[in-house]
Amino acid sequence: MDTTRFLTPQAARQQKGLGELDSLVQCGWDLLGEEVALPVALLSRSALQNNLRWMRDFSLASDVSLAPHGKTSMSPELFQMQLEAGCWGLSLATAQQLVAASQSGVSRVMLANQLVGKRNMQLVADQIREGLECYCFVDCLDNLKTLDGFFTHQGLSMNVLVEIGVPGGRCGVRRADQANTLCRAIGQFPSLKLRGLAFYEGVIHGDPAEQQIAGFVEQNRQLLLELLEQDYFAPGEVLISGAGSAWYDLVVRHLDPATLPGRIRVLLRPGCYLIHDTGIYAEAQQQVRQRSTLACDIQGDLISSLTLWAYVQSVPEPGMAVIGMGKRDVAFDAGLPAPVLHHRPGRAAPVPAQPGWRLVRIMDQHAMLECGAEADLQVGDMLSFSTSHPCLTMDKWRYLGIVDDDFRIRQLIQTYF
Repeated sequence: MDTTRFLTPQAARQQKGLGELDSLVQCGWDLLGEEVALPVALLSRSALQNNLRWMRDFSLASDVSLAPHGKTSMSPELFQMQLEAGCWGLSLATAQQLVAASQSGVSRVMLANQLVGKRNMQLVADQIREGLECYCFVDCLDNLKTLDGFFTHQGLSMNVLVEIGVPGGRCGVRRADQANTLCRAIGQFPSLKLRGLAFYEGVIHGDPAEQQIAGFVEQNRQLLLELLEQDYFAPGEVLISGAGSAWYDLVVRHLDPATLPGRIRVLLRPGCYLIHDTGIYAEAQQQVRQRSTLACDIQGDLISSLTLWAYVQSVPEPGMAVIGMGKRDVAFDAGLPAPVLHHRPGRAAPVPAQPGWRLVRIMDQHAMLECGAEADLQVGDMLSFSTSHPCLTMDKWRYLGIVDDDFRIRQLIQTYF
């Protein structure tokens, strides 16, 4: 997808992290040559390709399907990459996100949430009428009644999955008998088709989380088999869907397709694997590899694809540099960005940031770097930073560049948060 066709030169000057559009099309932007306004958020093309391959190989080896959560990137260009890598479809969280995905060419979407409210239902119905294959979660009788009344009036049907939750967690029925009652009730609503069960294990915390999550997934497995025996599901394939970006290996272990009836499809919904990070998801992936021999057997590993580049704005006192990026540009909820590369314009190539350099404070448009009194930093130097929790960096950018390993940006992606 050619993002530049949505941009005029004038509009590009009003967006952060961009250069001259004509040169992007002709030869790309030279990051190190300062052809891009900083701060800028960039995605490494080679890292994206690596992460697509790794998760594809993991899912194939596990015999499960992927419906990656699109809320992380909300980028049509990245959606297309994931679909071309073999994903079953995409997951989204809101009706507006679903519309953005559908209108960018995604043909199968799971709304990993309850569909509530007349206008939200209308947004979804309009996309179904245009050919979208759509699924949503349900967890109460009132929602079933409202959905059925709306979609019956529209002359449409809606595929639903009963969501299973945990006490103190998020949405979802809390007990197996509630799930059974809801599944039985769905058969009374002509516009609703029961297609499976869904859950999200990432809301389970505490010690030992691994054993609690394993038990929760196993309970859902047993519930699915019991519901199959009662013939509640609509004819055809039955879905069981779970797994965020931290515990997908446990979900696969306890929902091994080889132990389930053939009509069941196990559907994982990790959102962060494509972007990844060097913070909370890097730690989670390390734990996946400690638990899963299958993950270790897959060639390579997930790597962080997202970096922020910013200028040294000021060096007001020894041992401290002020960096020209802040909370408006990068996530700060799960650890501050970490310096990776240092480049002085005019030099041949960046060098690694010094081990002792670290951000200690972040404000709206500034970040304070602790660097030691002898640090060779001056105003106008360029620093790159890795991040933690990619969702809350991506949503701060309307456009991001795809950067090649030669530090040249040859493509833009667009986001729709």
